[in-house]
Amino acid sequence: CFNGRRLVVFSGGEAKTLNDVYQDIQAIYDGGGHGSIIGRNAFQRPREEARDMFRQIIDIMLGRVNVSSGNR
Repeated sequence: CFNGRRLVVFSGGEAKTLNDVYQDIQAIYDGGGHGSIIGRNAFQRPREEARDMFRQIIDIMLGRVNVSSGNR
């Protein structure tokens, strides 16, 4: 499915707003990326908020939603 390739995106810095996280994930998806390391952007949030964030990220990476078009 990846033709033998793996793409890993590393991102550091401060935790971001949910909208910023979603925009970054959308840009990675639009650019042909296959994932991102989230780290503090998940683990510094309350459990339910992090779980909802992961669901949204999965939907973006599966092409179910496009946050750049406002379809959330």
